[in-house]
Amino acid sequence: MSSIPHDIAALDTVTPPAWLTSDAALAAESIEKPAFGVDEYAARLTRVRHRMADHGVDAMLVFRPSSVEYLCGYHTAERLPQPLLVTESDVVLYVPDFEVGRALVSCRPQAVRYFRYASAHRALRLVTDHVARQLPERARIAVELAHPATPPQVVDLLRQDGLTVTDGDYLVERVRLVLSAAEIRCVEQAAVHTAAGVAAAVDAAHAPGATDSAIAAASHAAMVAGANSVSAWGPTVATGPRAGIPHSTFDHRTIGPHTTFVELSGAHHRYHAPVMRTLCQGTPTPLVRRLADHSHRMLQSVLDNAKAGVACADVARHAASDLDELPDDVVFHQLFGYPVGLAHPPHWMDGAPFAITTDNTEPLREGMVFHIPASIRAFGQTGVGLSHTFVVESSGTRVLTHGSAELIEV
Repeated sequence: MSSIPHDIAALDTVTPPAWLTSDAALAAESIEKPAFGVDEYAARLTRVRHRMADHGVDAMLVFRPSSVEYLCGYHTAERLPQPLLVTESDVVLYVPDFEVGRALVSCRPQAVRYFRYASAHRALRLVTDHVARQLPERARIAVELAHPATPPQVVDLLRQDGLTVTDGDYLVERVRLVLSAAEIRCVEQAAVHTAAGVAAAVDAAHAPGATDSAIAAASHAAMVAGANSVSAWGPTVATGPRAGIPHSTFDHRTIGPHTTFVELSGAHHRYHAPVMRTLCQGTPTPLVRRLADHSHRMLQSVLDNAKAGVACADVARHAASDLDELPDDVVFHQLFGYPVGLAHPPHWMDGAPFAITTDNTEPLREGMVFHIPASIRAFGQTGVGLSHTFVVESSGTRVLTHGSAELIEV
């Protein structure tokens, strides 16, 4: 492997692939360009290492795919566990041999260690053995235990190798809560694709015999037509009484009556900018108008009161007050905002649990980006969602998504 211009090597006795030559590796690097420059990734690693030091851990083994990408740029459509080891001085990416190409084209890690794709079910033992060899005996290693991407057996394997495992407690994800200027530009570009999706949804709704599935298909096609990545979730389209059932989605139903609820997000380098929009056939009924009024007041309250230094709980209490008393048949989740940005499937809510709720006393910080899920539903009757994605700034909020958050008559 010395002929390859990177530190790339097998974890076991895998014969190096014949295609992995120096010339092929160099050519692969020109196929794609990392989403960010070297300085951006270095700054992220520095912030994570500071948090590691604060938590008294010697290493971090990162399994969440979006956090792996955040730290080194690596991304792939493959969902097998492909962790990243971060120590005080080193970064090692572990991938199946079939994914070495993705490592070459998407990121510039210090080291890549690969295992047989055909034997991926046994690879975790090889990975943990290698991790243990990179660390002193009894070293403290952080692992995010709550995320589904973390294999349950990894803790026992690391302990068998003499390491002390501690819960990462969203160590990387808490760093990710504050987006850099370059990341915010990605959200802004994602918002352009989101707007294209909304426009296509409205156009599709005007077609004779339009269905919820046709609206979903049109919005999805519009969002990916000029994009470099696809949304981690959605689009969600629910029409008629199904709009009053949270998280219902398209079912090849002709749209109507009352409202058609649409929630979607474009993506740019897997950064997201979600919105909710509500299509209304003809003149809105009094019920639909009441729901829209609740939704709009909640949305505006968050935008008016959120700014750097203000506690999430204070913003949420203002918004809850502005909502007044909701009728008993109204479904509302008491969630006034959740962070968005870089995300991998299954959802664009892919980070630390830091929501704008009445029980979160932490302050907002400049550079945080939130989606305000202002969805108000009359259970089993109809529903309205009017939302924006915004960034927290020192003086207040700046909306990143496009268009007016009002009922759209079709």
